[in-house]
Amino acid sequence: MSTDLRKGYAETRFGQIHYRAAGNGVGLPLVLLHQTASDSVMYEPLMWALAGVTRTIALDTPGFGGSFALDGLPTVELWSEALIDALDALGVGACNLFGHHTGASIAAQIAVDRPDRVRALALSGPPYLSAEERARFLATAVYRIAPSPDGAHLGAIWARIFAKEPGVPLALGEREALLTLRAGLRYAPAYEAVFSHDFASLLPRIACPTLLLAGEHDSLRAYVAPACRAMSNAQMRIIPDAGTYVCERQTEALAALLREFFTLTGI
Repeated sequence: MSTDLRKGYAETRFGQIHYRAAGNGVGLPLVLLHQTASDSVMYEPLMWALAGVTRTIALDTPGFGGSFALDGLPTVELWSEALIDALDALGVGACNLFGHHTGASIAAQIAVDRPDRVRALALSGPPYLSAEERARFLATAVYRIAPSPDGAHLGAIWARIFAKEPGVPLALGEREALLTLRAGLRYAPAYEAVFSHDFASLLPRIACPTLLLAGEHDSLRAYVAPACRAMSNAQMRIIPDAGTYVCERQTEALAALLREFFTLTGI
């Protein structure tokens, strides 16, 4: 593995955004946005895989990893604003953008908020939910971490992480469980932010070339095709035998797909 991976902080008007950066390739940088409750660490294998092709920058969403937490409840719009500030601080102008799950919501918002900045967009597990689905998920699918003196919440988090995808390697599941525990009271509001966000309304407003994708066993796979139909300049791909942790477990397949797509759109 390449050791050319650096960490740092970008100063924004909201607070510090933690990031990882790797690679020195020519062309536009590729910015990576993570799922909840992970952080930019989930992209290290992908960054190593792409290091010889382009510069990659993975940002920690406010409230996760090493980034500051927003005052009050988060929204996708506020996350977008803060991460655009971070890119400004890092001197990143035009870029290509990739987001996975929560990161897909934020990436789509950035593409709408700053179309001049996003030349091409890839969304993994796009949450193309109807208003009815979003309301149902808000009512039934938001998991609230409730610490208890006997530590029962630790086992509940552990079981929740390992139920997301069969065969998750122990080290990967442990990492995600610890990041979820670290998120604590910020975990549920992050999901509420995503389920409150009208992602579907953004897609017709995105003009840049867009790749919509998901792992074959991803819980959001069913939304890829309808999301693609909602856009005028999109294509879709399904990665075989992949699920929630496609970035870590099918890294080479995903890297090949991104190299192909972003090369065609000017990486």
